[in-house]
Amino acid sequence: MKENQDLLSAVEKYLRGEASPEECALVNQWYHSFDDGQVEVTPEEGLSKEEIFSRMDAKLAALMQPAPTRGKILPLWLKRTAVAAGIAMVLGAGLWSLSGRKNTRLAAGGEATKTSAPVLPGSNKAILLLDDGSAITLNDSTRQTVGAARVQGEALVYDQAGNQEDMKYNTLKTPQGGQFAVVLPDGSKVWLNAASSLKYPVSFNSRHRTVELTGEAYFDITPDKNKPFTVRVNNMEVQVLGTSFNVTAYPEEKNIKTTLITGAVNVNAGNSTKHLLPGQQAVWDDARQFAITNADINAVLAWKNGKFEFAGEEVGVALRQLARWYDLELQFEAGVPDEHLTASFPRNTSLDNIIRMLELSGVHCKLDNRRLTVHHQ
Repeated sequence: MKENQDLLSAVEKYLRGEASPEECALVNQWYHSFDDGQVEVTPEEGLSKEEIFSRMDAKLAALMQPAPTRGKILPLWLKRTAVAAGIAMVLGAGLWSLSGRKNTRLAAGGEATKTSAPVLPGSNKAILLLDDGSAITLNDSTRQTVGAARVQGEALVYDQAGNQEDMKYNTLKTPQGGQFAVVLPDGSKVWLNAASSLKYPVSFNSRHRTVELTGEAYFDITPDKNKPFTVRVNNMEVQVLGTSFNVTAYPEEKNIKTTLITGAVNVNAGNSTKHLLPGQQAVWDDARQFAITNADINAVLAWKNGKFEFAGEEVGVALRQLARWYDLELQFEAGVPDEHLTASFPRNTSLDNIIRMLELSGVHCKLDNRRLTVHHQ
């Protein structure tokens, strides 16, 4: 038990960059001591998860289980060494593993950060662009009324009572490091992830309810058989009557993903139309083709529920999500790593801890102010 506690203490100090040479050597020795099995560090009896959280600033954990490889096909020997490339700490709070990488030795102390001030997680904030071109800054402490709308906590809520004769459009934009929600004039609610925008009419007077999205949003649509709801994303449309679904459509990503949670939707792009059932995801790729799969709903909705959850996600995609939430400039020195990441942690986790866990998993990063440089071997 004492050996496990000594190792736990050494790993915690390693994550904080405070480990002595002897403690770094202990972590390295442990890191290279396991193979394909699970390696577990059990805290001493009586040490609660809350105490571990306060000591590590985030309940980060890892499990030695390689994620499914969906990119480059690796030789068998390289797949086996990829298992030893992640470092595992099972503390009951999270999950980290990396697949598709050769084994790399941990550098004593690491080169995680070089920054004068801590980089904080994102928060509830947005910019509202009005039809007349003016802009209003919103956050969850704002107390104001904008036309037929008012700010209530994390959401801009429109009055559902009256209609306007003139068709006017507003646009709600979240910056990097921001998220916000809007309750539309029909009662439908839309949650916007970081670096996203939603253009919508301030009153639904016609027989159609149409909005335009860039980035990512979760929709909970009020049913109205007489007014179908349509989300336009680039050259794709999602058509619904009343349902909940998530759309991911960042311009820097190669795929547009529509995931149905409840109800039913039709997804139209090009000359193709796909009908989705709850739990299904339609992926429109850069080859202008649809693929329908069963979605990992927990991973899809993790951002809305205050978490990051990567289930064998491409490292580049995962890092771009982190960059949007922490408002970072992301730079890859030698191209985007070809690995896949499995990880789960809260969205309020300190960036320093995330970088250290990436380092321990074999993704080498350096933070200089708000520029995160990724280099791999």
